[in-house]
Amino acid sequence: MKRFISCMVGIVFVVAMLLIGIPALSQAAGPVVIGSINPLTGSSAVQGLDMKRGEQLALDEINAAGGVNGHPLKIVWEDTESSPKGGMAAVHKLVEINKVPLILGAYSSGISLPTGQWTNSKKVIQIAEASTSPKLRDIGPYFFNAIGLDEVMGTKLAEFALESGAQSFASITVNNPFGIGIEIWTKKTVEKAGKKWLEAVRYDEKKPDYRAEVERVFAKKPDVVFYTAYGTESKLIFKQAYEMGLTPPKGWYADYMTMWSNEVIPETAEGVRGLVIGPSGGSRFKAYHAAYKKKFGKDAKQTAFGAYAYDATWLAALALNMAGTTNTDKVTKALYAVSKIYKGVTGDKTFDKDGMQVTDYYQRMIYKKGKLYPYK
Repeated sequence: MKRFISCMVGIVFVVAMLLIGIPALSQAAGPVVIGSINPLTGSSAVQGLDMKRGEQLALDEINAAGGVNGHPLKIVWEDTESSPKGGMAAVHKLVEINKVPLILGAYSSGISLPTGQWTNSKKVIQIAEASTSPKLRDIGPYFFNAIGLDEVMGTKLAEFALESGAQSFASITVNNPFGIGIEIWTKKTVEKAGKKWLEAVRYDEKKPDYRAEVERVFAKKPDVVFYTAYGTESKLIFKQAYEMGLTPPKGWYADYMTMWSNEVIPETAEGVRGLVIGPSGGSRFKAYHAAYKKKFGKDAKQTAFGAYAYDATWLAALALNMAGTTNTDKVTKALYAVSKIYKGVTGDKTFDKDGMQVTDYYQRMIYKKGKLYPYK
């Protein structure tokens, strides 16, 4: 029996794993190399850079603790440019040129679905860190996810909005698997509660004007509007709704609020309520924030996704260590085992039979004067 001991700033934690008869890693003298795909440029660059920092922080700690079976771990970072096309170019490069056995990322289900389907076909493991479409469940045995799916978020967000006393609801969501997943589950929860669903508007990314979509979502005068948007689009949609004087009587309710909270014009999103993913406290959560601030000089709460990237990196390292090889069938098996042991910054990371998260955590928040605060 072996113990793989990992350390992080401020605490030391021990993950016990049964590693009897493990062969040595084939990379005798060099590092163990894995890849990462995230939006380092484009409309979601704020989130992508946060995720890279989370991965870097974990990487530093892993290597300080001895790496993977005595080998340093190395991450090759590639930019998805916030688009499916960029994501596909990134995974092709990592698999065909860098020959990595495992890839971290991506941000957005619209990117993780096509990249995951392709990497799965090549028997390369991919661990998504900020993608939530229920369709991810069907990709295949080499695809995993470190964050809860839309079926959980959509349900919890709708339950929050129903407490407002609203009788009628509408939504405006990005027209991709992520946005559609949120739409489906908020609508299902609203209708199950016996309330009226009036309109579901889906918008395309990177348009210069969203006034038509905003008019449509408000045309039937809903009490509540559910809102899903990435950074660039969110700034424009909120700005145009504000300029048009359109505000739902019972308020906007938004999922994954750190997708846009750092980028909108504050007065245009004043009073928006919604959910932020991730636990609100705990020693590991606090230690992660302290270590992130020390290393990067920035607040780790700027988005929620860096912490998920951090946990995904640790899961990858622990599984590679347990497997003792880069053989992806053995690493896949090890991922299920370590997910039940590893207690992450973002909480319980147990994978279900499809490689998806068994559970996740959400905090109710409200946007006021340019910042997110706990909703009371």
